[in-house]
Formats: sequence, C-alpha cells, structure tokens
Amino acid sequence: MIKITAVILALVFAFYLSEPLLRKYLPWPMSRAIVYPKDYAPELEYGQSNVQFDFIVVGAGSAGATLAARLSEVAEWNVLLLEAGGDPPETEEVPLLWETMLRTDVDWNYSTEPDEKMFKGMENGRVYVPRARMVGGSSSLNVMIYLRGTKRDFERWVQAGCDGWDYDTVMKHFKKSEDFVDNMRFNKTIHSRGGPLTVSPYVPSDPAIAVFSAGATELGMNHVADFNQIDPVLGYGMADSTTRDGLRCSTLKAFLLPASERPNLYVAKNTRATKILFDENRRATGVEILMPGGTKKVVNSRLEVIVSAGVIGSPQLLMLSGVGPAEHLREIGIDLVADLGVGANFHDHVVFLGLVFTDRKNRPKEEIQAESTKRAAEHMALTAQGKSTLGLSGMLTFINTKMEQTYPDVEMMKMRLSYNMLDKSMNGKNMLSNMFGLSDEVAALYKDLNKQSDLVLMMPICNNIISTGYVQLKSTDPLEHPKIVANFLKHEEELETVLGAIDFVIQLSKTEAVMNAGLVLEHLKFPNCAGHEWATRDYWLCSIEQVATSLYHVAGTNKMGAVEDTTTVIDPQMRVKNVTSLRVIDGSAIPHLVAYNPNAVTIMMAEKGADLIKSSYGKNV
Repeated sequence: MIKITAVILALVFAFYLSEPLLRKYLPWPMSRAIVYPKDYAPELEYGQSNVQFDFIVVGAGSAGATLAARLSEVAEWNVLLLEAGGDPPETEEVPLLWETMLRTDVDWNYSTEPDEKMFKGMENGRVYVPRARMVGGSSSLNVMIYLRGTKRDFERWVQAGCDGWDYDTVMKHFKKSEDFVDNMRFNKTIHSRGGPLTVSPYVPSDPAIAVFSAGATELGMNHVADFNQIDPVLGYGMADSTTRDGLRCSTLKAFLLPASERPNLYVAKNTRATKILFDENRRATGVEILMPGGTKKVVNSRLEVIVSAGVIGSPQLLMLSGVGPAEHLREIGIDLVADLGVGANFHDHVVFLGLVFTDRKNRPKEEIQAESTKRAAEHMALTAQGKSTLGLSGMLTFINTKMEQTYPDVEMMKMRLSYNMLDKSMNGKNMLSNMFGLSDEVAALYKDLNKQSDLVLMMPICNNIISTGYVQLKSTDPLEHPKIVANFLKHEEELETVLGAIDFVIQLSKTEAVMNAGLVLEHLKFPNCAGHEWATRDYWLCSIEQVATSLYHVAGTNKMGAVEDTTTVIDPQMRVKNVTSLRVIDGSAIPHLVAYNPNAVTIMMAEKGADLIKSSYGKNV
C-alpha cells in the first residue's frame, strides 16, 4: 500500500487536493473504472434507437437506480433510466470528502423562499437545500448514515392509509437490500447478509466520541449498539453506514454497476425529463426529454413511466405535465390532466446550528494546530485501511425532550471543524457557509472561534414535525427551479422540542467528562440577538430564528396514502391517482418522515415498489 504522509492526509481532509493528486495518493481503486450500464443518451439524441422500452424510470438516484436495476432482473423487460446529471466525481467515494460536492455541478443547489420569521442568519434569508444531480443521487452525496426508522414510524404510515407498509412488511424489503458486515452485532431478526447494499459500522475515530459518551452516561443515558431496532431506542452510539471497505456504497455501486452487463438496462445520462406524455385516456405513454446537446426528443413506454426524480424534481415534473393542483396549474398556464395535491406536504428535519464547543484547553496555537492536523491524518488513514469513518459525525445521540416518552423526538449529530478550516475558501465560501448557507456576518462568528481551536458543533435535529411547506412551479420553463416554501417550526410544540434539545446540550456541557476534556460551550453573539442575554429563553428563540435550517432530509411532496384521502397523490401501490401507467417511487412519496435519516427508507421504498410492479405483471419477486 502506498504510504500517505500526514501532511498529504491533512490537506485531503481540508478539501484542497486536486483530483490528479487524489488519484496519485489514495491507495484504492475508484468505482469509475467499472463499466456502467450502457450510456444510451447518444443513441437517443441521434435517433439510432430501435429499442421499445417497457419502463422509463426518471431519475437515477437512491430510488431510481435501485428500481431500474431490480426491474431489469426481468429479462424480457427493457428498462430505460434517465438521469439529468452525469457520473459522480472520484472524491464521491471518500466519506470524509462528501462536503466537497456541495454547490458543484453534481448538486441542484436549490434554495427556499425567504421567511418573515426564520432564516435571518442565512444568506439572502433563504435555506440552502442540496439535492444530488448525478448517478446514485443523494446516496452519492449524503453522509451515508444507515437508519431505517422504527415500528412506531411505520404504524403511522398505516394510519395514514398506506396499507401494506407496516413494519413487518417493510422489514422484508430493508433486509432484501442489506449486506450487514459486522459479525459481532449480527442479528438475523433485524439484519441480513448477501444483499447488494453493504452496511458497515462507522469506526469511533475521534477522541471527542469517548468524551460525549461519558457525558451522556453521567446524564443517565445508555449506550446503544444498534439503532436499527424494532422499537424506538434512546441513547448514544455509533451509526451504521452505507459503506464498503471504507468507501461509499451508493445505489450506483450497490445496484447499477452489478447490473451493467444486462442487455435490457439502458442509462441515459445528462438527459433531463421535461414532461410526461398522456393519451386521451390519461394513460402515461412516454416522456419528453432534453438531450445533452440540446435536442428535444420523445421516448415511449409500453407499460409504465416511473418518476423517481426526488422530493423537488418529482413534483416539478408532474406539475409540468398537468398533474397537480388545478388552481395553481391554471395560474401557470398548464393544461390539467389530474387535479391532485402534488407539491404539498413538504417537510424536513430541522437542525439548529447555534451550539458550538471550542477545544482550546489554554494551549499554544502551534500545539492546537499540530493536534488537529494529526487527528485529520488519522481519520484519512482509517479510510485508506478500508475502515469506515466519518470522524465525530459517525456518533449519534437520540433523546426525548419530554423525558417520559421513549420515542426519539431529537437526533443529535456532531461535527468537528478542524483548526482554522473556516479560513479557507470552498466554492467561494468557507466550509460552514458552503454546507448550510450562513450569511457572511453570521459565518464570521464561527470563523473567529475556529482561529482559536477546532470547533465541535452539536446539532440537534427536530424529529417532531408538525409544520409542512410546499413546492410550486414558478413558470412553464422546465429548467427553472421551482418555488420551495419550507414553513419550518411554525408550531409551538416544534419550538419547545428544539428548546428541550438545547437544554440537553447545556446539561451535557456541564458534565465532568466534557469539562475535564476542555470543551467549552461558546456564547455566540448573533447580530440580531444582541438585546438578549445568552442562555435565556428569549436568546434561544432569537438564535433559532437565525440558524435553524435544513439537514437535507426533505420528504413528502407526493404523499402516499388512501385513495379517498384528498391530500394524497399516490395510492399504496405507488400509482398516481386519476391516471394510469404512472407511478412515483422515491422520497417524495413518504407520508411522514421517520425519526431518522431517510436514505435507507427511500431505498426500501424502491425495493418494495419494484416488487409491487413485478407482482402486478405476474412476475416472480
């Protein structure tokens, strides 16, 4: 194995190695060397295709890549997978480099509309909403945490009219994908081996993990060996991840690449679906597409069109095609095909960024810098050894702010920012602004602290979701980003949950373990909160208005549920109501977010969706 120096590793961790240097120094093969399923875009553009497609899947993301690969298991079906983006960059493989892809050409780079009450510390008063624009979708962009949700989460789905989506049923589809590699924790009741999606534990590679674990123990919390339990669990522990041999295991790697030799699977990259076509009986017959060279073309489907373009892209495509709220489509000037609540029920796990620990310990800056560089090098060395790590971010804590309940209404994520990292530029911004869209004025607060030591962000995520927003079109132009109204934290109960999470962190900061480690919870002085004393209720409410934002867990804009429910867009078979031969299979179909990161749920939905389709045509599942 090539020896990697500490200096090189630190530079990698700080995101400043060029791709040629990455290829030179990282001692593992990149998946780019593996042959993809045939790229069909050129043949479609120049009219050379004589293939009759049975299924057209729009979007090669977490759901679409999984779905297309599973449908192509039926040899007599020809499956076309359309993807608006291209291949992931080589850095996509490395868990610790996930942030380098934000705001690049593999990110749609969406943002919400301003909010008169919220987002005051965000650039232009808007929330940044990254969504992947590449093969593998958000499974190629996310932090790879593998969490499923609990029995209680899916009971709520059933109560919403999603018959057949109870916990016992969805568990079969979670396990169908999974290859759980940790033999020490393997439990056949909840895990499986041999599936295409590798699930590996994150290694506890950051010294702060032991500190916060000890602090949580002082507060009476338990260590959790596996968060993917049937019943809800509270406590702290290391997350499982969609990684393989230390590298990302996206749906591209897990599902598409193994299917690359199938003659019936076609992938058209850099090809954007702009409209779904219907006949006079409202049957979906095909898709209008925009090719890489700017050519417009129509591709036809014999059996079904399946929309898997994501929580923002899927409702946008449906509405452009005449499927959506009648009044809104009339305002835009689009002929109505089906009057449905497309775009509603937009919701997310809201994260609060106002809890920052410094790690100074009253030491010389030279010592702090050397320690930070060494720590970053050790993290990257683990990846080079084939071990999965996300540093401190691999540790999760789940709490209930009401204490008497066992359901986790808050997930606590953590992030370490290496010494002086925020002084560097990334896409013209410092790293924290690049990730979360902080305004320059607010970002300067974190930047100044980062000049003194590493920063540790404690990031409580509100799982108690009551408020919902919506996605609407701005025009008939398919290339214009839609309007996104977030409506975060509009209910008092949601705010109380966030305040309860803040109180937990304050108590954690006062534990012997945290204080003895030299970690100090800083008093951030947000510009708009100068009139409030730090740590008072008014201060925290003001700070929530500044830096409560998205954690990228958007969901729900094509709600699944009972046919008779006027708020639903698709039925439990994932068929769009009031039309035929059209389904939506992706995270936009989620009726209620689970209290966990939703990528595993999205993959599960694609697994179940593929089985539903096969069953409807009499094929074996």
